[in-house]
Amino acid sequence: MEYSQFFPYSEIREAQKDAIEFCLDAFLNKKKRFVIIEAGTGVGKSAIGYTISKCLYEKMNAEELYAQGSWYVTTQKILQDQYVRDYSQLGMKSIKSSSNYQCKFKKKNTCADSLKELRAEEKGTRFWNACMINCMYRKEKEKFLGSPDSVTNFSYLLTEATYSKKIGPRNLLIIDEAHNAETELSKFIEITVTERFSKSLLKISIPDLKTQYQSHRWLRDVYYPKLSSYKKHVSELLEKHHGLKSKIAEFVSLARQLELLDGHYEKIKRFLSIYDKENWVCDIVDKHGKKSRRIQFKPIDVSPYSEQILFRLGKNILMMSATILDKEAFCESLGISRNEAEFISLLSPFPHKNRPIIAASVGRMSASEIDKTLPKLCVAVKEILKQHKNEKGIIHCHTFKIANYLKQNIRSSRLLVHNSENRDKVLKEHISSEKPTVLLSPSMTEGVDLVGDTSRFQIICKVPYPYLGDKLVKKRMNKWEWWYPLKTAKTIVQAAGRSVRNMDDYAVTYILDSDWRRFYGRNRRFFSDDFKKSII
Repeated sequence: MEYSQFFPYSEIREAQKDAIEFCLDAFLNKKKRFVIIEAGTGVGKSAIGYTISKCLYEKMNAEELYAQGSWYVTTQKILQDQYVRDYSQLGMKSIKSSSNYQCKFKKKNTCADSLKELRAEEKGTRFWNACMINCMYRKEKEKFLGSPDSVTNFSYLLTEATYSKKIGPRNLLIIDEAHNAETELSKFIEITVTERFSKSLLKISIPDLKTQYQSHRWLRDVYYPKLSSYKKHVSELLEKHHGLKSKIAEFVSLARQLELLDGHYEKIKRFLSIYDKENWVCDIVDKHGKKSRRIQFKPIDVSPYSEQILFRLGKNILMMSATILDKEAFCESLGISRNEAEFISLLSPFPHKNRPIIAASVGRMSASEIDKTLPKLCVAVKEILKQHKNEKGIIHCHTFKIANYLKQNIRSSRLLVHNSENRDKVLKEHISSEKPTVLLSPSMTEGVDLVGDTSRFQIICKVPYPYLGDKLVKKRMNKWEWWYPLKTAKTIVQAAGRSVRNMDDYAVTYILDSDWRRFYGRNRRFFSDDFKKSII
């Protein structure tokens, strides 16, 4: 079909033409349900997705199960905002949780706060009318649900589709950053029960549990019945206090409790219904600092749940990422039948000379060798900072241990290190600063757009192996021999892509861990030709 009329820009690149024609052929002629696009940075994945969405809107009628239109889902809100920036003028609508919107009537409230207070309000009051008629969140949600092109993040999409049922199946589901789909599904179905919550609200303590069997039995026979009973009790109290102005503070507190209880209750309920002892790992974590003792259950293999939780939302499913790396492993991890899927890989159009990767080994960074290597790493980083004394950059540390060591021993005002709470604030400081600041981060390998002068160099301090002390990592390694090296390779490729974001952009990447050569030598098959051509 003629698709150029739907393309959102004046010119279509050759790689985009190839991808669009490939997708339309797979969906419309070959009747494939899944199309997987691996596209290097700069190919323009979002424009491909938008064009496919519009083409299928024209060619496919709504069916009883599938409504017209497309859901776009991203892994991070920053990527969601990018879709809005690029396509809102073309009718794309976005939604986030109600806590991201400001109440127009009560200026100090978010929409989430006011929606809780509304449950205690009598109909017809100014506040009630303002929230029911002019609520910012409700209006944005109506636009989102009414648009044929609707973008949100994984957390919102899965929660709304699973619990409130407001998000239903459409003709097309577009999953951006699809290499993270397995992680997002796992996060959505895993559960955590804390001693603090159990004691303070349910008035029960977590007993001295030793095994996964004991933990599951206690959750099923003690915790879940108590949670169900307490949820019912809070609902009854809310009904009793409804409309009583003198009880507004208590009511709002109860409403917050009920919202928390509802989400937790539904997660526990679903977990108990799908639990299979062979496919779950249990961690009983002792109290540490401010964190109370807790029980965690996580799935090893999410593929048995992917259709019901995610894929059912699309008759056709377009999955896009720069780091699929191994299509067979990708499909297996998500339960996608190879007979239902077509795959295409597109190289980044950015010149390789603009993004060289230099292996400058300083020593091994494995657990047994890291303490010996850290001083050498420090010397090497200082030298690289000298070479780029007037340029911004990023140092991918992989762990806070490495980040803190470098910060303490280099003692440069250029270095900006963040913690788990101020990551976005530090990133904004780096981007806006006129000084040649350098990000020192264990967690900016994805979702960070360091375009132009915001990063002319980047350092990968350590081959980013998943943590072997994690039970889940070990179980997945045992289940799939490819899982551990593939996960590591994805992180490296993602990290190397943070600093070159357009055709004229340039940055050099240094890999300092001596383990890199051994890892790359054994796992070359997981790296694209595009990545290999950048290594010098």
